Amino acid sequence: MTARKPTKAERAAKRKAKERAAARDKRQPLLPIDLWAAAVVEAYEALVRAGWDKDHARWYLEETMKLPDWIVGHPDHSPYEEDEDEDE
Repeated sequence: MTARKPTKAERAAKRKAKERAAARDKRQPLLPIDLWAAAVVEAYEALVRAGWDKDHARWYLEETMKLPDWIVGHPDHSPYEEDEDEDE
């Protein structure tokens, strides 16, 4: 038993549905996180094209392209100020 071959119109309708699903809404501007993520993906693909293996390219990006400060702020890890009364 063989499957029915889709017609040309069915293939075109399926292709158009995929294109519509993949199309980004042009009314919404890209967010800064979207731009950062696109830069990370482009850098990874460039390293792989340059001959890096996937593990080393991923490691390099994880080490150099940390999350931006506006996503995760740097907490203050300084010690608490000691009261002057405790010294006596």
